[in-house]
Amino acid sequence: MKSQFLKLMLLGFLAIPSSIFAQGTAKSESDSIVFVENVKSLDELFAKFKGQIIYVDFWASWCSQCIEELRHNDQIDSFMKENHIIRLYIALEKLETDSVLHQKSIERWQANVIKYNLNGYNYYVQLRSDFLKGITEKIMKGKLSLPRFSIIDANGNIVDRDANFPSRPEKLISQLETLVKKQ
Repeated sequence: MKSQFLKLMLLGFLAIPSSIFAQGTAKSESDSIVFVENVKSLDELFAKFKGQIIYVDFWASWCSQCIEELRHNDQIDSFMKENHIIRLYIALEKLETDSVLHQKSIERWQANVIKYNLNGYNYYVQLRSDFLKGITEKIMKGKLSLPRFSIIDANGNIVDRDANFPSRPEKLISQLETLVKKQ
């Protein structure tokens, strides 16, 4: 009986990634949290939001400073929504080659997205992936550094690789207002 239960649990865990990364975007229980489909590059991900300003939060579940910054989102969420600024969260998680550990990593990421109410678009990236190489080259100038926040303009250009943190809401809002006015 216990063996059958464990098999069913494992099958359920294995089914989750295909539903998350299926074609289109998958929504969670909250319509304001969207898990983005699998894309091949950072440019492809930014292209999904062409015509809109994007505030990108590069974070990880293992990064305590990242988690601390997630607690400050409420202070800037209304400004982002009022100004139609896309919130894009890119989680950079440890590389797990074992399928069970990989699944647990995805589940931990999803749990954090829901726990911290990460309203916006959420994308999962494993460290040492080709996607991560694009991030470190284009945003982090060759070195992984978290937490990291960036601003992308409506044309998909990186405006600021080191944008202000949510814990400095006045500075961040001022920085974004300047870009919104230019649009």
